[in-house]
Amino acid sequence: MLESLKGNQKLTLLIISLASFMAFLDISIVNVSLPTMAKYFGVTTNTVLWTILIYIIVFSSFLIVFGKLAQQKGFKKVFLAGFLIFITGSALCTISTQFHELIIFRLVQAVGATMFSGITSAMVLQYLPKNQRGRNLGIVTTIGSMGLALGPLLGGYITEYINFHWIFFINVPIGIIGIILGHAVLHETDKHPGSLDLPGVVMIFIAQSTLIFALNKGLDYGWTSTIIIGSIICSVIFWALFVFRESRADEPLIDLNFLKMKDIALANAANIFSNMPFAGAVVLLPFYFEVVKGMSTSQSGLILTLMPVAIIIIGPIAGSISDKIASNRVTLIGAMIGVIGCLVLSTLNPSSSLLYVAMGLLILGASVATFNPPITKFILSKSPSKYRGIASGLVNTSNMIGNGFGTGILGTVAAMVVYTSVGPSTSDKLTPALVSQGLDNAFLVGTVAMGIALVLIALTLYKKPVN
Repeated sequence: MLESLKGNQKLTLLIISLASFMAFLDISIVNVSLPTMAKYFGVTTNTVLWTILIYIIVFSSFLIVFGKLAQQKGFKKVFLAGFLIFITGSALCTISTQFHELIIFRLVQAVGATMFSGITSAMVLQYLPKNQRGRNLGIVTTIGSMGLALGPLLGGYITEYINFHWIFFINVPIGIIGIILGHAVLHETDKHPGSLDLPGVVMIFIAQSTLIFALNKGLDYGWTSTIIIGSIICSVIFWALFVFRESRADEPLIDLNFLKMKDIALANAANIFSNMPFAGAVVLLPFYFEVVKGMSTSQSGLILTLMPVAIIIIGPIAGSISDKIASNRVTLIGAMIGVIGCLVLSTLNPSSSLLYVAMGLLILGASVATFNPPITKFILSKSPSKYRGIASGLVNTSNMIGNGFGTGILGTVAAMVVYTSVGPSTSDKLTPALVSQGLDNAFLVGTVAMGIALVLIALTLYKKPVN
């Protein structure tokens, strides 16, 4: 009976979207449960943050690695193995009784998520019709955004009314369904035999993990602290070693000739800059809502869902439009919308109406929806088929780097307003005026970042993609 499902396009899209949903759900579902976890395991607030950080580090460090592995071993094999590892890690997180156990099992979970989510974009091109790539990428991106949006809501409900362990268990039955359907529906893709450059894997892991650590913890430890400066120096050294290694390896993890393709390089750079304002908004706007507007945490979270709502509505539409006109033209429109959204958010003050704030959030969300699916289609379509696994991982890696830069840079810009006015360690002295000024400065930087993304994508060529 299951054999009759082989190649079913609707089920294929469902499976790929499910993978995107689960990976991003588990980035955000843990956040609201952190205080409960800290109390349960008897650890400090800074320590419990490793529950999130370990997932992000692994997720961002191995995307390219598993993209390469999928090209060598076949997309179906890596995709289904990722699901199996993910639900195994999730089940182990559910029964963890010590904090170190949770971190180890969370790492296992992240490895599985990286295996299947890192190749979702490439799978759209491999398994689904060419003339619907933009639409389908828009749907996959939208479902991933739903995971990010629903994570805090589901996590809060489960933690309050059941037990925080169950935020991990919900992955298990969904993952089992994904494995069964994936085995029945997907066919194996062409393989490109070769060896995995293990020294390159180690180098990119150290380079990427130290960079992500510095970007995520710079505000906590201080940008001039030994650990942050050391992490940045370490990242630079290992990125240099990685490039040196890849230029000489017989079987490089990334063929540097691929990265030398002008449009690929420009589009991925634009992707980094375009993700910065969105990440900054998620981190900074709760301070505006709670300190300036006097809202509760739940009210703040509810308003922030306006950005994912805009993505959910507009993402598939933008993707479909990119099937009819050049996808980088659609992306250019997304960057223009992003500039407008950042400018609106850079003018917030204590007297700004909630309607005005909501307008800024919806515009910024519309920018993400109009930028991300078409830029993903553009990069993958420009990539020769033998590089599509790597290209998919590269797109997701640039997303994660952009999120890291957005959190680190925009957060620091906002914090500097407080620091220069009342000094360090003054969270209890935050005033509506200081928070508003910090937010405005941060989104002016976000405007510049989105403007750079606009220029970079404008430099790409409007010509028929390589298929």
